Amino acid sequence: MKRRTLGISLIIFSMLIVSVSAFVYEQASNTVTQTIVEVANITLDQGTLGSISEGQTILYTSANTSSLDDIISITTTQANVYLHFDTDLDGQSSNYATYQILVKADTVQGSTIITGDTIATLTLASPDTATGVDLDTAGAWTFDFEITTTANSVSSDTPTTVNITVSAESTST
Repeated sequence: MKRRTLGISLIIFSMLIVSVSAFVYEQASNTVTQTIVEVANITLDQGTLGSISEGQTILYTSANTSSLDDIISITTTQANVYLHFDTDLDGQSSNYATYQILVKADTVQGSTIITGDTIATLTLASPDTATGVDLDTAGAWTFDFEITTTANSVSSDTPTTVNITVSAESTST
């Protein structure tokens, strides 16, 4: 009789543990909204930048190449929008010993970023931004490019093109 009572007690106790465990289980939830907007698709071809001879290094700036002035323009309605740069620059390593694009702030309003700051550096080895550039205030932003290239030796004129996709991401929780 004691064994039977003990067995029934163990079964009831096991059922009690299962029901308490089910009651204690709580589902956590976290809601994140994310908006990614393509800001610009930029194609840089050597024809736009100008001729370069093999072995020559040229610095293209907004002062000597007007197409690089205000090349990116974005207006944000909230702070902390992240700007991302994705390029196919790494595909130019056979044409260039150096191909570096500096993205420089031009128009800035009330930010920790000031006019002339380099916000991103894109190179043959690092063609994309690993993390987004934080546009820390809402408002109108413009950016210029500064490009430094050193051409490799080639047997004839080689047309080159670099494609850049610029996107803006806002995340809120």
